[in-house]
Amino acid sequence: MELSLNVLVIGDDKAKSIPRILKSKYLKKLYANFEYPNATTIRFNTFRELGEKCKALKIDIVFVEDEKLIFQGIIDVLRLNFINCIGLTSKWANLILSNKFANEMTQKYGIKTPEKFSYPKEFPLIIKADGFTAKAGSVDEMIKIRQTIFNHSAEIANTIFLEKYIKGAEYTLTSLFDGKTVLTLPDKNLSEKIITQYSKKLETMFTGEKANFIGYINSKIILSKNQLYNLKFDLSFPAMQEFDILFVFNSIIYQKLDELGFLFRINPF
Repeated sequence: MELSLNVLVIGDDKAKSIPRILKSKYLKKLYANFEYPNATTIRFNTFRELGEKCKALKIDIVFVEDEKLIFQGIIDVLRLNFINCIGLTSKWANLILSNKFANEMTQKYGIKTPEKFSYPKEFPLIIKADGFTAKAGSVDEMIKIRQTIFNHSAEIANTIFLEKYIKGAEYTLTSLFDGKTVLTLPDKNLSEKIITQYSKKLETMFTGEKANFIGYINSKIILSKNQLYNLKFDLSFPAMQEFDILFVFNSIIYQKLDELGFLFRINPF
């Protein structure tokens, strides 16, 4: 029996997943929480109500591209209701929301990041706080940036730290996670060895912390003197133009990422 999936997208009419989903040969019916051509609109007041509607409509996969709802825990609630939901739970969304949390996790699992300073050793440098990143070229500029953060939120100001500014080529790596395996998609500008090493460290982090999500995460990285450093994470929907998006994510749901690895190796981006 050929795969036939009911799919719900949570986001807005700029959701990057929708054009890809509409091209899939495995799409049965598309739903969205906003108006979109060829999609049936679903409205909800609470995450629990949405979970019940997903069950009633026999939704097979939910894609969440609304970062605000992700931070509020929509995926946590849907997963508790046994809905197949693609995206980060609220804990792991802190990799994007909280520089402090991201720094703690990357340091714990040996993912290289730029050197951290307790005081300004050199300029330029990078100033980070939860949800905030800026480059400072002098002491005066650093003081102004710190004051700007403090004026915005004294609580966020307590998370400020300094980071070495690194020169190099910047790239974005997309990593898929099915609950047990991380597959980082190839990039023609980076060696397979470097990508595999980075992917294994992400996998160790997620499995070691018993991460309870499935889906994707992007890493903004910089390659400097043949060393790869993580600069930050983000939630942009992955490209993967060469592949049927529903086939890929249905494979993630059934923990078959290890079987897809060869497809990406022979079709690098």
